[in-house]
Amino acid sequence: MISVRLKVFGPLRDVLHESELLLAVPPPYTGESAFRVLASRYPELDQWKPSLRLAVNLTYVSLDHSLQAGDEISFIPPVSGG
Repeated sequence: MISVRLKVFGPLRDVLHESELLLAVPPPYTGESAFRVLASRYPELDQWKPSLRLAVNLTYVSLDHSLQAGDEISFIPPVSGG
């Protein structure tokens, strides 16, 4: 397992009731693995998956991106504004 810091934004914050947390990610240490850990705790996240973007250390990457211990990750939901 590796530990990453998850920053939570928008409607995902309403689901997790947290703005930041440490997340233990099992092999194969990818964004997909991190999402699976979260979705196992919060099944309602599955509905968001098709529209989420993964950011690692402030850069957008694909869900199969390899994570490193200490990375800061965010699953960015769609946003809109006026």
